[in-house]
Amino acid sequence: MNGLSMEAFERRAAEAEERLSLLEKKVAGKSSGGGAMSDEKLAEVLSVLYQVRGALGKEKNNQRLAERKQAALEKSVKALEDENSKLKYQILHLKETYKKGCKNA
Repeated sequence: MNGLSMEAFERRAAEAEERLSLLEKKVAGKSSGGGAMSDEKLAEVLSVLYQVRGALGKEKNNQRLAERKQAALEKSVKALEDENSKLKYQILHLKETYKKGCKNA
């Protein structure tokens, strides 16, 4: 990772931690209100939230990798199509040259 992407990663991580903290406060606020939530239940909910966040991060990373691979494959396909077109053009001219050679012989 270069410096810029590392800074962006750290910024996004800090934002995620802040959002998670707000969510924890919101859930804790609900537990102290009318719908009392036990500490065990709160811990369970937070655990699930952490797991979901981790899974989401992994899937986003997998999606970015898949998009990069797709872009590379599309570039490769384009290069192969160009090469194929050039070879077809060469074959066409070789056939014409061969036919002319056969007529003159």
